[in-house]
Amino acid sequence: MKTFFRVLGVLAVLLIIFSSYIALQPSEFDVQRTKEINAPIAVVFNTINEYKTWQEWDPWYKDDPSITPTYSEITSGVGGSYTWTSEKDGNGGIETIAVEENKSINQIMHFDKRDDSTVYWHFKEIDNKTALTWGMKGDLGFMGKLYFTLIGGADKVFGKMLETGLNNIESYTQKLINKYSITDIGVVEHNGGFFIHLTTEASFDEMAEKMDKMLPKVIFYAINNNYPKAGPVFTLYHKYDEVNKIVKFSTCVPVRERVNPEGEIALAFMEPGRYHKTTLQGAYKYSEKAWEKAFEFVNKAGLTISENGKAFEVYVKGHTHAPNPADWVTEIYLPID
Repeated sequence: MKTFFRVLGVLAVLLIIFSSYIALQPSEFDVQRTKEINAPIAVVFNTINEYKTWQEWDPWYKDDPSITPTYSEITSGVGGSYTWTSEKDGNGGIETIAVEENKSINQIMHFDKRDDSTVYWHFKEIDNKTALTWGMKGDLGFMGKLYFTLIGGADKVFGKMLETGLNNIESYTQKLINKYSITDIGVVEHNGGFFIHLTTEASFDEMAEKMDKMLPKVIFYAINNNYPKAGPVFTLYHKYDEVNKIVKFSTCVPVRERVNPEGEIALAFMEPGRYHKTTLQGAYKYSEKAWEKAFEFVNKAGLTISENGKAFEVYVKGHTHAPNPADWVTEIYLPID
């Protein structure tokens, strides 16, 4: 009997020591991970800010298929929220409490079975990519300290989940920004009109770089001289030499009336005419596919491309109008007889 009480006493001492050790553990946890997402900052921000996207990338949904979300009337921005039921982890909810557009989002996550946690996001633009930080923090009572101590710490519990989530966000946003469609609009009448332009000749490899430098020059020239803009900017193709891989083109801004530009900027007039129109909705990197389809559409319709006319493409909507490249719109016009 004495041995029993001795053992019991030792166990009691060990329990006191262990309890003291647990009590001395940090009363807070803060775990975060950062990943560079290859997508514009506004696309990444809008993805996180809208709770209805979370089923597409949040690793909890894969880890617990029993999760059933219920969305509130507001699902984005301050006051946005949703709740869920779960057979595995219990019920809960999350609410957005602070938002600084394209910079940060703070949220409170509520659980029926454990203490609330704070979820935070930080966004930083780096060369049209997004450095995204996802973190979780909260207070720990004795049971929380005990749980995290026994399983190796909060970082071990949440770190892998955050890493997986960030990888999922990159995959999801890549799908968003890489959507595109090419539409056959058919034969249209174009009114033509005056336009100012810069013209050059370049190899196929040089064209994109030259266009990126020339177009802003024409745009700013029109703005600085208060020229009345008559529509979206466009590129006019004078020559496209497949054999020698050389293209001659003009970057253009349509104007409502005759103006008198000076220096390298010139004025020209486009005559009204008949064109076959193809529309690309999506990033400009798909323009080559759109041009190929445009010629296919013309051939399928039995149309003849005019030898005297010039093809051009109009940039109806670009990065200044829509952060997601999937929403950009480019129109291709092929002159027809």
